[in-house]
Parts: sequence; structure tokens; C-alpha cells
Amino acid sequence: MSGDPFSARKARRVAGIFEVALWSIATLAVLGAVLFFATNIRLTNREAIESLLRDGWFRRSVWLSTITATVATAIAIVLGMPAAYALSRLEFRGKAATEVLLSSVIVLPASTLGLFLMVAFQYPPVLALQERLGCRLVHSLPAIIIAQLPLALALGIRAWQAAFDAVDPRYEQVARSLGVSPGRALRTVTLPLAASGLMAGVLLAWTRAVAEFGAALLFAGTFRMHAPNQFSSLTHLLGLNNAEL
Repeated sequence: MSGDPFSARKARRVAGIFEVALWSIATLAVLGAVLFFATNIRLTNREAIESLLRDGWFRRSVWLSTITATVATAIAIVLGMPAAYALSRLEFRGKAATEVLLSSVIVLPASTLGLFLMVAFQYPPVLALQERLGCRLVHSLPAIIIAQLPLALALGIRAWQAAFDAVDPRYEQVARSLGVSPGRALRTVTLPLAASGLMAGVLLAWTRAVAEFGAALLFAGTFRMHAPNQFSSLTHLLGLNNAEL
């Protein structure tokens, strides 16, 4: 980032607006989901709702989505936060191309991502690597995490980059001038100041991962043959039809 105070203030202002927008989107998404289900549940009978909640397939599906989204988010944190910090603080060749790539992944349709993963993992060199390791990832449980990861990672990096942009780099420079190591300056100065934005990015990444359906369906498939029938039962319970989906 530039040392110009005006540029720093402008970057912090833009990052603050982006952070508020992230929290607003997450809040609206949660409220919208609650309102949607509350509205549709009022139109159904209590026995049908209790039957759905007691159904083992439904509970396993919720548990599986929660676990895989959490794992995908954890991987996104490990890979994405250092990348976001580098994009925020460093100038390097290919930075603009990297940011364009992240934006492209965010707007990429889920079905396109799923087809890309299907092709990539069924042809060399990825296929040869799987054969050497003695595993096939297509239509497997880890495939769900792989399908959830790209969008969660791209959104997380964007959010975390904005959080780091909101922290003036001169704070780190002052800490380092007092003899603090770069790693300690990051832990004790930058991360606490960017904590709220970083948590917003974690929430956004997890929400995007748990909501991933198209890519996961194409790349991971269904693990149980009766899943489509159960999905039809759920849509019938909520008063939906295929045209509305």
C-alpha cells in the first residue's frame, strides 16, 4: 500500500464499507432463510415437520453438510489468510491477475465449477496422481470438500484482504521500529485490529461452503440412492415444486 495518508484513509474507508456490506449480506441471508422456512412451515402440519426432523437421512444430511463446510472453511483459512495478507501488503508481479482470478471464481456458476472439477480429476495429470496414491476422488466424500473449497476460498480471501487493508500498515512499521519481529507485529498489532473483518470473512466462507449444491452434486454425486426421493419429500413439505426450484 502507498504511504500517502490520503490513500491510506481512502483504503480504510473502502474496506470498512466492504466489511459492513459483508455483515449485512450474512445477516440478510440468515434472516431470509429463517423467514422462508417459518413462512412455509406455518402452511404444513406439525406431524410432517416432526417426521422430517426424526428422519435419519435428513439428520445425516445436515450433519454431513456442517462437517464438510467446516473442514472446507478451515482449509480456506489456512490457505487464504496468508494469501490475503500478501495481497494487502505486498506488490508483486501477477497481483492484478490473481485478483481478477479470484473475482472470476466468485462469479463462476456452480455447475461450471462442478464440470471443471469432473474433467480435471478424471484426466491426467490429476488422474495419474490419484492412481499412484490408490484413490479416486470423484463421487467420494472428500469430493464434497473439494467442491466447497474454491468459492469459500475466493470469498474468504477477498474479505480478509479488505480486513487487512483497513489496518494502516504504519502501525506494523512502528512496532517493528521498536524491535518487534514481523511475525509478532502481525500477531499483536494487525490481527487484533482486523479481527472483526477476519471473522466476517470466516462466516462468509462457511456460509458459502455450506450452501454449495451444484458443484457438489456434479462432482461428488449422491451417496444414497433414495436421496432424490427424500429431496422430493422435503420440497413437498415446504410447498415447492420443480418450477420454483
